[in-house]
Amino acid sequence: MKANLPEKNFFDSFYIWFNKDKKEEYYSTPMFTYKTKTKIDYDNRLMHISFDKKVKVAKEEQGLKFPGNMYFPYVERFGMFLLRFLNANLDTFETAYETFFFAYGFELLKEIDENYTFELKGKYADNEEYISKMTKIYNDLQYQIQNIQEEMKEFVNYVYNINNKEELKEYTSSQRFAVYLIKNKGQAFSYNKNDNIIRDSYSNKYAEFMGDSEEKLLEKLKENSMLVSMIDTHQSNDLSAICYAVLEELVKTTNNPIKRCQNCGMYFIPNSRLDEIYCDYPKENGKTCREQGAVQAYNERLKQNKALAEYRRLYQLKSMAVGRNKDNKQMKKDFDKWKKDAKDKVNKLKHGVLTEDEVYEWLVNNK
Repeated sequence: MKANLPEKNFFDSFYIWFNKDKKEEYYSTPMFTYKTKTKIDYDNRLMHISFDKKVKVAKEEQGLKFPGNMYFPYVERFGMFLLRFLNANLDTFETAYETFFFAYGFELLKEIDENYTFELKGKYADNEEYISKMTKIYNDLQYQIQNIQEEMKEFVNYVYNINNKEELKEYTSSQRFAVYLIKNKGQAFSYNKNDNIIRDSYSNKYAEFMGDSEEKLLEKLKENSMLVSMIDTHQSNDLSAICYAVLEELVKTTNNPIKRCQNCGMYFIPNSRLDEIYCDYPKENGKTCREQGAVQAYNERLKQNKALAEYRRLYQLKSMAVGRNKDNKQMKKDFDKWKKDAKDKVNKLKHGVLTEDEVYEWLVNNK
């Protein structure tokens, strides 16, 4: 558990911290006003949260609250808080809940306007009253929330040169980050005013290493030839402050660039290759842009390569013919041989052993 965490007024704060080695971020949030779909990993003392349309927005009657959920924090991929907010659909209370607030809580709106309060569960008579009041609060603050989102998009676009501005290309993301803050663009320069950083210390590692003896712990550190990682915690109710804190952590690591998907336009962080151009967010059809993009790219290659296009055309024709003549064993045998030979030609084309014209000529002569 982290040091010096406040023991009173704990419902009023959001906490987030990061493990860049594991590419994970952890957070503790009250969310005492509604239910969520949560899966608890007891072995690693973590909670995974996801949106489910079957789980209706409703006030929560019980649940693991702070400080208890500091022992079982929510876990996400590194940078997801910021990415979710950048991609959030803030048009209505419902879409804002579905794309962002279901995971982090409406309590993050407290710092936007001090005139709005979020009562504890017992203050709402029923779900209808809860939803009605929350909808009103969101609608009243919607314009300000959307402004924060636009400011963050401008900030991210500048830091990662999303729009490919020629004058920014020769500079690193960390250099652009510093310049953006120094020049006070938007409200970025004031983000740290509402970010309370709780410093970590080795005395806070009891929960992590309580099962090890002193001798065993010494040996562990000796074998790993490294110190126990120290991770600071950010505590805030300011939505923009948390976004900026996440962005600052991302900028400190060069292998976590933010990009925009060339298919859907959503912000994402590449998982494996830095040159990825499609995100891996599932869409309505269940497929990700990366999967759809791969199909589109393949179809484009087919259009541009007459040998591959001819191979695909003949393969489909022969496969359909075999399917219609299931009793014709000779046809099936001939198709299997053609398929083996054709795949060999295509593989040689892909590896530069054969030319496009050579493979196309073979396919035409071996229909």
